[in-house]
Amino acid sequence: MQSNRNYHKKKPVGDNGLGADRALYNALRMVFIEGSYCAPAITKALKGFRNERQHPFVTSAFYGILDNNIRLEKMIASLCERFPDKNTAIVLKIGMYYCNYADMPSYAAVNRTVELSKNVGACSGFVNAVVKKSIGFEPTFNGELDKFCYTYNTPEWLCRQLISDYGEVKAKAILGATLPQKTHIRPVKRFIPREKFKAILEGNEFTEYGCYVDKHTLDKLEPGTYAVQSISSIRAVNTYVKGFTKGDVIDLCAAPGGKSVYLSELGDYKITACDVYPHKLDLMRGYAKKLGAKIDVALNDATVKNDAYVDKFDIVIADCPCSGTGTLKTKPDILLNRKPSDIDELTVLQKNILSVAATYCKPNGVLCYSTCSILCAENEKITQDFLFSHTDFKLIDETKLLPNTDKCDGFYIARFLREVK
Repeated sequence: MQSNRNYHKKKPVGDNGLGADRALYNALRMVFIEGSYCAPAITKALKGFRNERQHPFVTSAFYGILDNNIRLEKMIASLCERFPDKNTAIVLKIGMYYCNYADMPSYAAVNRTVELSKNVGACSGFVNAVVKKSIGFEPTFNGELDKFCYTYNTPEWLCRQLISDYGEVKAKAILGATLPQKTHIRPVKRFIPREKFKAILEGNEFTEYGCYVDKHTLDKLEPGTYAVQSISSIRAVNTYVKGFTKGDVIDLCAAPGGKSVYLSELGDYKITACDVYPHKLDLMRGYAKKLGAKIDVALNDATVKNDAYVDKFDIVIADCPCSGTGTLKTKPDILLNRKPSDIDELTVLQKNILSVAATYCKPNGVLCYSTCSILCAENEKITQDFLFSHTDFKLIDETKLLPNTDKCDGFYIARFLREVK
């Protein structure tokens, strides 16, 4: 069995484990029962667990279980006559993960899980029997697709779509790719020269734009001298402005502001960063101020034509809401929460935003459409439909980033030139 991450190699330290196991259970309960997003769930659970030496173990096990959730649920379904209640299922996932993925003796894993079950109101006898049966267990599969989903810990609907879009071989490569688990940061060039940035972080893994670091390494840098930004996001911004060094730019779906702030460092651009939610505007203003960026922040609904913006911009950026399937490797929420009907709803929204965005583009201006999706329905198909219905635009280029070939999150960018008739 494989995992998308290396978290499961962390070892527990300290007490007999119940404190760490309960913190892990609390985080998973927030995700699977309360519907919380993963990052705030683990953050909240750790705040209530004072043994900081065990925080790395809890975090690693939390993400390790999420990265193997489909595999664990398949094992539970195979070993139980009927699927247990959600509370018991969480305890079973913890025990099965400890036994089959974590660097922990089986007897210790079983004992810890049984103690946890008593603590959280699950049937300890049932948990004990099922977890023991799971050790080294390999389920039977209902065909190749079922096995594919299990192997790559990906929902059936998404496996079907990726195989349809890319073929089975490439879909396997995409889902089987591994990415660095550390945080990617870039230097803010107005505050720190790249040479000084590299000198401070010597010994870490550098990229063409910045460096991968852990949480403790960030303490070596002064706040404001670096920005947390993924490689795919940085590459997208560089693609948006290819061929430009200045101009009027509007970023229609800008929050939380990372792309607009980075764009301000690349040339002489007058940038308008928009969002539909007032509280997000405050976040963008604060972030821009922290990094010394000059951008105008505006309240605007990207789905509704704003007459004040018509024919006003050299570069129009429509980085649209999407399924986020390009970020599967870094955001397990996508695997847990997305469903097929979401794609239909999102493509309608994307087409609407792109059509409105086209009206803001000056003649000879460039319209940029992008998503952090790797599904053709949200990318190439949107581009084809747009060109069919907007004959005054022509495609300049398409860029698709994939984790297996580009060593970063998946991303798609299409650039269109508004032609003068």
